Amino acid sequence: MQNIMIIGLGHFGYSLVTELTKSPVGIIVIEEKQERADMVKDMVGQIVVANAANKELLVKFATDVDCAIVCISEKIDSSVLITYYLKEIGIKKIIAKATTSDHGEILSTIGASEIIYPEEEVAKRVARNLISPDIFDVIKLSDDFDIIELPVPEKFFKKSIKDLELRTKYRIEILAIKNPLTSQTRIMPPPDYKFNPDDIMIFIGETRSMDRLKEF
Repeated sequence: MQNIMIIGLGHFGYSLVTELTKSPVGIIVIEEKQERADMVKDMVGQIVVANAANKELLVKFATDVDCAIVCISEKIDSSVLITYYLKEIGIKKIIAKATTSDHGEILSTIGASEIIYPEEEVAKRVARNLISPDIFDVIKLSDDFDIIELPVPEKFFKKSIKDLELRTKYRIEILAIKNPLTSQTRIMPPPDYKFNPDDIMIFIGETRSMDRLKEF
């Protein structure tokens, strides 16, 4: 079982804990404030009420974790120090929350393997939903590629993936088809699959592929 350490129980840290409890992982939390620690005491395997910017503390509790997530970003000095200590004691996967690009660059330089900007991602998602309200979800793979969840356009109804030439004409690859009415999901549907009115398609494609689909 994978062991994950969450450092800091702000809004992001707490949300992360509640999501991780849905999966078979071990969760260790370090939180300085007792009242915040009490909020998750029945949800995690171990919780330490202390200031995480302490190398001896991290050596004691973090040495055997597979991944450490530094959710403290408001106190930049603390997040930098914690990330540095985690790298120094040998944690291979360190995910750190940053508030600015400069903050993120510093965290990367001292050893964070991944930097996240939660507020920026939420802002982008809200903007996308305002611009394209029909899109259910978007996962940004890179600047050029997205995974998109979208209701099947009406002009696709009763037509097959092959007939629509989705790969050649729109440069998208259908990963799955979901139907909320039947609760069925088809992973990597065959080229002869014909779309139904209630289908939701999940596809991967270039970001500009959405512009081609907007004609529908």
